[in-house]
Amino acid sequence: MTTLRHIRRFTRRGLLHLALLAGSALFAAPFFWLVSTSAKAPEELYPPRWKIPVPENVLESPWMGLRDNERPLRPLKVSAADWRRQAPAIRAELTARLHALQAELPEFMRPHLGHPDWSEGLFVRLLRRAPDDFFRKSEAECAAWFAENTTPELARDVFDQVYRRFALADINFIGWDMSIEPSRPPIEIPWRVVDGDASIVPRPEGLLRPAQELHYSFAATDHFSVQAVLPLQMPLENLKRVRVSNHADLSWHRLWADLEFSGRKYRSVEAAYLQNNRWQDSAWQFASREDTDVMVKSWLIMKDDGPSGFDQPGQVRLTLHLNKSGPVMTTLGKWSYNYREVMRQVPLWRYVRNSLWLVLLNIAGQILGSSMVAFAFARLRWPGREFCFILVLATLMVPPQVTLVPVFLIFKQLGWYNTLKPLWVPAFFGSAFYIFLLRQFMKSIPTDLEDSAKIDGCSYWGIYCRIILPLIKPALATTAIFTFMSVWNDFMGPLIFITRQDLYPLSLGLFSLHAVYILMAKYELMMAASVLMTVPVILLFFAAQRHFIQGITLTGLKG
Repeated sequence: MTTLRHIRRFTRRGLLHLALLAGSALFAAPFFWLVSTSAKAPEELYPPRWKIPVPENVLESPWMGLRDNERPLRPLKVSAADWRRQAPAIRAELTARLHALQAELPEFMRPHLGHPDWSEGLFVRLLRRAPDDFFRKSEAECAAWFAENTTPELARDVFDQVYRRFALADINFIGWDMSIEPSRPPIEIPWRVVDGDASIVPRPEGLLRPAQELHYSFAATDHFSVQAVLPLQMPLENLKRVRVSNHADLSWHRLWADLEFSGRKYRSVEAAYLQNNRWQDSAWQFASREDTDVMVKSWLIMKDDGPSGFDQPGQVRLTLHLNKSGPVMTTLGKWSYNYREVMRQVPLWRYVRNSLWLVLLNIAGQILGSSMVAFAFARLRWPGREFCFILVLATLMVPPQVTLVPVFLIFKQLGWYNTLKPLWVPAFFGSAFYIFLLRQFMKSIPTDLEDSAKIDGCSYWGIYCRIILPLIKPALATTAIFTFMSVWNDFMGPLIFITRQDLYPLSLGLFSLHAVYILMAKYELMMAASVLMTVPVILLFFAAQRHFIQGITLTGLKG
């Protein structure tokens, strides 16, 4: 019987722990999904998957490849048996069709006709408009439909998607007066390799955009450099930014830029990443006041690097350096890219500074104001004490929306509109909830300690500072944690009282960021910003968990 009781007890404990683990996993799932989404590229968001893709270790470019989410998936209305029966025949037929179109395709595409990812890309593209009932027909009839719909134009279009290459196209010079001066046509830009194992191959046609491809190998070196001397008609003092259109090869290697003119050299202090498989604009701008202004930044910073030997009137020399990223740096670079972009594009640290300032002032105010009022209600005896306490508690039943307009008018008359004062000054007057919490905790402290202090000649202020405050540390920690969470996540207050963007706390700053990114469909950046908003609260809770639980459990207990 004893053994049976032990088994039952361990079984109950095991089931209880499993239930707790299941509940924890259930409640943590949204946060894990948030974190995984924040580490993905835009092309990896659909179809939704928990796994964060690991980038390829690219040592040679160009190369052919597809992401896992770019490969064909079985349509919902197609049975698994039909899919297993038809898919191999379709792939074989598409490969044969590519060989049949060989004469109608550019010469540089022909060596890749047998690459399976090209036919896979065609499979995905045609699968979007393929009738589901075709998969119930014979293999020959189904595969024939895919082959008939594979045209030379579609084959070239899919090749442009599957063909991973690093290519350079237009170069634009942008002035401080917002004038734009384009350079020569992409094919005519005099790029030359000055360092590393690389070669330049012009592609005037065959792909969607004319450009010059850079074929490189990192087998023996870890970088290469290309250089071009370009005419510049605008005054050099007006030059603000240089923008280079480039096609990334999904290698996550780092691209740096140097610009030389008038005997000075300017070097980029931030790298652009070859993080996708499409055309992108990498812009480097000279360091200026705009780098610290409150605005969305679409450029990388370039600073003065000292004298240069290049001094040709009316010309500039642009040098691009591509540095290799190893497997570890590639993975870390990809997983942290969205966070770095958020912190680079918006003044996130200014938002964080404002939030921390508000948090510190509110915590200090609530601890001081609420504890002093709670001490008066718990330890002092004065006429009308209970009535005033009931009146304070009654304010908890008044919705904040009712007092919103009067409070706004009061602060506006005080001249506090568009300042941070309305967000922290009221904390020094206490809060009804925290006053009640601390009062109940103080009432659990034995009065003998207070009487002994009075006998020793201690004043009420000394009793408050030397006896009460040290004994209610768990309740004060609970107050600090609750205050931190409410102020850190407060959105309505800053939205009402602040219009200056340099005063935005993090909550309102991320809302303005959301308004910009939602139009650009940059959901991965919004997820990264949300993680940055959530992580401090989680870390604070785990760091102060013991004080938090102790403050809750001991509140209201009699000593």
